[in-house]
Amino acid sequence: MTESAAPITVEDLKRKAVHIRDMAEVEARHIASERATTVVVVGVVAVVAAISIAYYLGSRRR
Repeated sequence: MTESAAPITVEDLKRKAVHIRDMAEVEARHIASERATTVVVVGVVAVVAAISIAYYLGSRRR
């Protein structure tokens, strides 16, 4: 006779589903924070570029 694997219970499936959901939520938060960081960096670069252009144009008129 061969040994059979232990049957999968509903509780086993439920625990796996909850674990997968938790992993997906963590990954979604991580991606959202990366996007927010990218938006902030792009905003800072745009402001610095605008200030640099304004300074350059102002220094040429003197």
